[in-house]
Amino acid sequence: MLAKNIIACLMFIPEKIQLNPQAYLKCAVCGEEYPLELRYRCQACDGGVLNVVYSSTQTLKSGSGLSRFEDFVPIQPLPEFDCPETPLIRLDNPQYVDHDGIYCKVEGALATGNTKYRQSCMATPGLLWGGVKEFVVSSTGNSSSSFMYWAKKLEGLIRLHVFVPSTHRHRLKFDNPYATIHETNVDFVETGKLAKEYALENNLFWEGGFFNFFRREGLKTGYMEGATQLDFQVDVVFQPISSGMGFYGGYFGFKQLLANGYIEKMPRFVAVQQDTCPPVYTAFHSDREQIADEDIVRNPKGKAEAILRGNPTASYPYLRDLILETQGTVVAPTQAELLESYEILQETGISACHTAALSLAACKKLIVDGWISSSEKCLLMLTGGRS
Repeated sequence: MLAKNIIACLMFIPEKIQLNPQAYLKCAVCGEEYPLELRYRCQACDGGVLNVVYSSTQTLKSGSGLSRFEDFVPIQPLPEFDCPETPLIRLDNPQYVDHDGIYCKVEGALATGNTKYRQSCMATPGLLWGGVKEFVVSSTGNSSSSFMYWAKKLEGLIRLHVFVPSTHRHRLKFDNPYATIHETNVDFVETGKLAKEYALENNLFWEGGFFNFFRREGLKTGYMEGATQLDFQVDVVFQPISSGMGFYGGYFGFKQLLANGYIEKMPRFVAVQQDTCPPVYTAFHSDREQIADEDIVRNPKGKAEAILRGNPTASYPYLRDLILETQGTVVAPTQAELLESYEILQETGISACHTAALSLAACKKLIVDGWISSSEKCLLMLTGGRS
């Protein structure tokens, strides 16, 4: 019934998908501006990322869900693509780590079991608005599954080609006739290259990954929602990263909250990787402006499967800039530390996958090291639930 209602709403009247009239695009590298359109890279420079910026004051609405952020996102939220509020739970386990300000944002409560549901609630109508009904996507599972979810719900209104490494095929959810799976025998980074080639050869739309601003704009709402749940008192933010898409989006969400007077200062942003696949960690702590060959991890392995991206060359410069600007850092817990935090969350009754558990492991390390004071509040993005 839900699918038929959505189709009735969207099939013949795409005009119902309305843009925020105050939103436009601006290149993070050269500052070139563009109207809001399906353009992901700047043509005026060497393909800089395009971010959504807003020309007027924004106000948070009452209630919950995406409609609360109507002024802060590029597509006016539709009830059919709403994203419910997820729980924020304070961790109280002094035996594990003695700190009163650890708050876990439980994104596993969303329909797809992870935070990538947020991206698809914004990117799916964004693609439909742009006239795209068939496209190519590649991921380690969560992003592709979020689009597969909507392909199934919309019963063919969108169709997608999903490229996935054989090592991650088991992570895809919501198999349906409208999602064609292309399984590869190479790692995730090489799989992404094959996906782009396939899109070009078959005249299909490549949906953009990290550079798809609709994705980032959807993902930032988790950060903004967490800030509202903490009465806008957030000192440090943690998220496990692959390309850093949600991390980068969350930074812009907090920038908007700052510009509109909801917060007094930017929190420090902490990117988290695992010790077996830490290219951002090694590059950042070596003070490199670009990913070097020695940072790249080929055919990476690790318990946090969702972030096994061994070569984040395209997105790293943007992540580095925001971490430096917010006086943040990058942490890479060991597999043992990851497993400990995973079990602690389970014992506490908080659902988190191995990737999500990295946020807690990193938070503990920085508390023990004295990088986080006893009075600071930490927002931990637990990006996925325990399967």
